[in-house]
Amino acid sequence: MKTGTLISYLILIFAGQLSAQDPDAKIRVYLLGTFHFAQTDSLYDVLTDKNQQSVSELCEIIEKQHPDKVFIERMPDFEYQNRMDSLYQAYRMGDTRIRRNEIWQVAFRVARDLDHKTIYSCDHPGQYGYIYDQLEEYAGQHGQTEILNYKGKGITQPVTNRVNTDSLMKNSDLLDYLRWMNSYEVQRSSHAHYINLYPQIGNTDVFRYDSNYMLGASLTVDWYRRIILIYTKMINQLDYSENAIFLIMGNDHIPIIRHLFESNPYFKVIDTC
Repeated sequence: MKTGTLISYLILIFAGQLSAQDPDAKIRVYLLGTFHFAQTDSLYDVLTDKNQQSVSELCEIIEKQHPDKVFIERMPDFEYQNRMDSLYQAYRMGDTRIRRNEIWQVAFRVARDLDHKTIYSCDHPGQYGYIYDQLEEYAGQHGQTEILNYKGKGITQPVTNRVNTDSLMKNSDLLDYLRWMNSYEVQRSSHAHYINLYPQIGNTDVFRYDSNYMLGASLTVDWYRRIILIYTKMINQLDYSENAIFLIMGNDHIPIIRHLFESNPYFKVIDTC
C-alpha cells in the first residue's frame, strides 16, 4: 500500500471512530467559576434577602440541567472525604446551621434538591503560595517587581485587577456578577497572566542555569499540575453512565478545566448560566 493511501486509510478509520461516537451521548459538563462567598469583606453578605434570591435562582438554573453528580472544591483525600460527606448528610437531614460558603449555598442545595446521595470532592493541593513567595523575594532583589505589577511587554492584566470588584459585587445582583465572572473576557484574561506574566520572573537566561532558573514558570507548571489532577479526580469518579455533571470552583481554575474537558471527546462543556 502506498504511503499516501495508507495515511488516507488511517484518517478514515480515525474519523470513523470519532463520528461513531454519538454527540448526544456525550456527558454534559457544567462549570461554574465563583469567588469564595465566605471570604469577602465584612460589608458583603451572601445571606441578605437579595443575595439569597439570586442563590435560589442560580440553583434552579443548575437543577434544570439535571447533573447526575455535583463536584466541589475540596480534597477527597485524607480527612476531607468523611468530613464533607458527613456534613452533606447532615445538610440533607435538615441541619439548620447557616454557612456562607458556596459549597453549602449552591452545591449542597442543588445536590439535595436533586436527591443526590453524596457529594463529590475533587480538589488537589498545589504549591502556589510557596512558589509565589519565592517569586516576590526574587523579583524584589533583581528588579522584576514591575512585572508583578503588570508592567512590561507581553503581560496581560486580568480584568478583575482593572476594576473595583468589591464595589461591583456589592452593587450587582449576585447572579449577574457570577455571569460576569464566567464571561469569556474575564476568564481569558485571568488565565493569560498565568502563562505570560509568571514565566518572565526568575532567571530567564536560557543559557545559564541556577537554582532560580525559570522560577516563574515553575508556578505555571504547578498551577497546571494541580488542575490536571483535579480533572483526573473528576473523571475517575465517573462510570460514564452519567448524562451531566456540575462543578463549582474558584474562577481561575475554570479555563484549564474547560480545555481539558473540551479536549476529551466523551464530554461536552456547556455554559452553566
